[in-house]
Amino acid sequence: MEEELRKFRDRLRVIIILYTFCELMEEGAESHYGVFRTEIKIQALNFLLRNPDFLSLELIDLMDNDQSIDRDEIRTTIETIYQNKEPEFRVEEMEKFFYGAYESVDDSIAFLISVGFVQYDSKKNTEGNTYDRKYFITQTCAERIENHLKSIPAVKWYFDRCELIKKYFNQFSGSQLKSRQYRYSEYRDISYKSHIQNINDKVKAAFNERFKRQLV
Repeated sequence: MEEELRKFRDRLRVIIILYTFCELMEEGAESHYGVFRTEIKIQALNFLLRNPDFLSLELIDLMDNDQSIDRDEIRTTIETIYQNKEPEFRVEEMEKFFYGAYESVDDSIAFLISVGFVQYDSKKNTEGNTYDRKYFITQTCAERIENHLKSIPAVKWYFDRCELIKKYFNQFSGSQLKSRQYRYSEYRDISYKSHIQNINDKVKAAFNERFKRQLV
């Protein structure tokens, strides 16, 4: 039962990421709603979605380096994350592989293709390596999401969180997001196939330093 629930959550996260962050197709496209490029960005966004503590510290870092960002909004967002105990109940750990946090999305993509939600395209170089991965979100998928999935209360958190991440991090490529995550020793320095460690203590210290308030 737990394995089936995990598969469901994995598929749910992936399709909401693809839908939220895709580039919309030109008006009049018959079968495709949008296109999402690169698996690296799926992995990086998936990590932020699954680790509210890293997301919180990344928000503080953006605020420190961009005077146009609303400090009150960042403070309220992080306070809400910790008041709702997301670093306890929303975390789904990811393992460290050769290039950072990674979890295969092949099963999720295969399922989404089988139900007509996604169409996949890629190229291979002369050495047989796959590159230029593109995930096309179908109009059928977009209609199901907008007419059904978005109305399910239990799923609303995923859409809200993806919109938050999109607001602050959509300008970064997948490689740039990975590079940002590598700045943290709890992410960078752990051994191969170990779980990424939490950074709650760093978040709380940084929050107190910037806002002179304690996180619960």
